[in-house]
Amino acid sequence: MAGEPIEVGQYVSLARKALVNEPYLANAAIIGELTKLTLARSGHSYFTLTDEKGSIDCVLFGGNSMFESQNIAVGSKLVALGGIDVYVKTGRMQFKASRVQPVQNIGELEKARRELIERWRKDGTLDRPRLSAPHIPKNLYIITGGGSAALADMQRLIADRWPDFSYTIIPVLVQGMGAPEQLIQALKYAGNHADLIIIGRGGGSPEDLWSFNLESVCQAIIDCPAPVVSAVGHESDLLVSDLIADVRASTPSNAVERVVPIKSELLALIAQVGDRVDFAIDNLFTKKNEKISSMIIRLSAAPMKGISNAKLRNSRLYSRLNSAIERDMLTKKNRLLTIDSILKSTNPERVLDRGYSMTMDTDGKPVTSIAGLKEGDLLSVVLRDGKVTTEVKK
Repeated sequence: MAGEPIEVGQYVSLARKALVNEPYLANAAIIGELTKLTLARSGHSYFTLTDEKGSIDCVLFGGNSMFESQNIAVGSKLVALGGIDVYVKTGRMQFKASRVQPVQNIGELEKARRELIERWRKDGTLDRPRLSAPHIPKNLYIITGGGSAALADMQRLIADRWPDFSYTIIPVLVQGMGAPEQLIQALKYAGNHADLIIIGRGGGSPEDLWSFNLESVCQAIIDCPAPVVSAVGHESDLLVSDLIADVRASTPSNAVERVVPIKSELLALIAQVGDRVDFAIDNLFTKKNEKISSMIIRLSAAPMKGISNAKLRNSRLYSRLNSAIERDMLTKKNRLLTIDSILKSTNPERVLDRGYSMTMDTDGKPVTSIAGLKEGDLLSVVLRDGKVTTEVKK
């Protein structure tokens, strides 16, 4: 049942708001035959796309140069990128394009994409070893369109999974003429600072996503020293960047889910591991205590046996020590006797016992020759039982 009547302008405004806020209609790619084209003096392009099932008027503001540079004329088959819009004053619905592309050019790009994939498959680039993503990135860099819906989704998801998680955003163009160079420069910069990089964008037409099929951009991913996650478009989209990246995520949100853990789950896992460690320690102490208790029981059951064995060992050691001391003393005694015998045999007093005497001068020095003696010198003659003094007469 209809409600209260509303003004036409209000109704059209509500219709417009509903249409432009519908994601599928606001970000779309349509294909059809160019049946009407007006290149206005203002630089804006007004055209109509038609197929067998329908027709829609389109506008591309400032698009004259795009039509002229690509030699687009009535009868061409086009892909237009953009979204629906309604001009409230007339109630006229039109497709507000951001870019147009002849279908034949898209076919040429797809041919180049397939040739690149085939070349990298043959030379082993697609099979190269991949870098592993860290379990918890400490320096996560996100390369995507600044202010894009994809970035907003990733930021929301990161905040939900790990509040206050630290990461760096590098805003770049993700489609258009300047996109490849900005993507390459962002990868070079992030590669020197990040331990993990997410590069990508939300969904769009094949042409919107084409920067991630270009050899220059994909080569920058290959050369990047940090692991790279390719997160482009929707799950059904498969870009060259997906084939050569270290990790392929089906969407930007899926990239966050794969590389940013849920903090609460991680803390729960740590607590669980801590409980398991505590249990293992308690179990270890229990087993050790049981072993100690068993040893105490065994010692208590036979205390004298241990003492007896200790005494026996002590007795054996005492006997061995005494034997060693006796052997050492005997060796030293024999050595002393030998030395004593040698000393006695060389003692000059033993010579006197056999009838010999020893002559010394007044200084007590032995006289062994007549040389140097003169008449009147006093000498002492030492005998076995004493000494006598004599004088040299001749």
